[in-house]
Amino acid sequence: MTGSHAIPELAGFRSATPLLVTDVTVLDPAAGSVRTHQDLLLRHGRIAAAGASLDAEAEVLVGTGLVALPGLWDMHVHTFDESTLPKFLARGVTGIRHMGGAPVHGKWRARLRGGDWLAPRMVFAGPILDGPRPSRPGSIALTSADEATAAVARCVDDGAEFLKVYSQLPAEAYAAIAATGVPFAGHVPWTVPIATAAASGQRSIEHLDGLALGTSLSEKEIRAGLSTLDVSDPVGMFTRLSQLNHLAAVTHDPARLAALCRTFLRHGTWHVPTLAVLEAKATVGTPDFPLTPYLPDIEPALRPAWAQVGSWSPDAATRDREQAVFQHSLHLVRELHRAGVALLAGTDTFVPGHSLHDELALLVRAGLSPLDALRAATSDPARFLGATDRFGAVAPGQAADLLLLAANPLDDIAHTRAIRAVIVGGGHFQP
Repeated sequence: MTGSHAIPELAGFRSATPLLVTDVTVLDPAAGSVRTHQDLLLRHGRIAAAGASLDAEAEVLVGTGLVALPGLWDMHVHTFDESTLPKFLARGVTGIRHMGGAPVHGKWRARLRGGDWLAPRMVFAGPILDGPRPSRPGSIALTSADEATAAVARCVDDGAEFLKVYSQLPAEAYAAIAATGVPFAGHVPWTVPIATAAASGQRSIEHLDGLALGTSLSEKEIRAGLSTLDVSDPVGMFTRLSQLNHLAAVTHDPARLAALCRTFLRHGTWHVPTLAVLEAKATVGTPDFPLTPYLPDIEPALRPAWAQVGSWSPDAATRDREQAVFQHSLHLVRELHRAGVALLAGTDTFVPGHSLHDELALLVRAGLSPLDALRAATSDPARFLGATDRFGAVAPGQAADLLLLAANPLDDIAHTRAIRAVIVGGGHFQP
């Protein structure tokens, strides 16, 4: 997804009142710098000036003792309920990438263009493009290259800024989608090797999808197992996937991973690990399951299902397999990062806002520095979206989307939760 054409406006709220944030410590992940005793003048939704002892006619927000950094982006979101959007903002998430389009998103896009809606900035995929028996509601079912080409045209006509591909796409449909030249991201279909996905131009791979498989010495056996999965039996499919993912983890070949990292670097393939999802799968039925305290903040329509998942108690063998897969995922993220493969912070929207802070902590646990984890939610999303002139830094001309924290997250990534104020489009509020 290169170039600003992928995000034609990224419009959003713009405060009409200038704001002067005084005496703040500025943490700029893009520059890797920390500057103390800075003032920030925000005007017309942008940072107008940054420096010491600025003077301007503006509302004043005293930042003494606080740390300012760019607003966070969650680069893998599924939400369809407007009531969730303030929850993102309250947790410092000022931008989100929707990974599966729905009719309501057209209305949201129109409201964002108005410039007076206090909501995160948003980038929208079209409906999920999947195989003949989709596993998610609202997906477009595809069986052939011709159907895929037509579906892409429909998505573009409906305003999609990129395409979302999914696990059960036939290889010929996937190839046809890639051939259109429209930016696409998502899962790696079970019929497509991950190296082929990178070479085909898939801009981001979600959930480390296909990576353990592509680095396994048992790849052929696992692919045969994937071909027999029955999407009409979710429990059976989950169990079989758990077994196949575990087999991939325990047959890992470091040489294959090194070769794939070179492929990702050559083709500019990004990864969105969504480690929070994998951790939840590994802790279902245990006291460590992370969603239990968050249920009131989950999208209302999804709360009953998550409550049911949280009370499910898988057998010991399943728990052990999922824990091994999760630990292997941490290893894969560590090795991707060491190789220089670009990573983005995304959550699958377990809990709006909250889960992004969980994801940042998990990225650090996997081996990223706190600065690199912050970049995965600030300056790197801006790079991915082709919008470094507007987002991801604290500098004049940048969007006035900022967090003010009570402590420096470079000292402890958990400090991203110590939010004292959120600034969106130059307007501020306390969460």
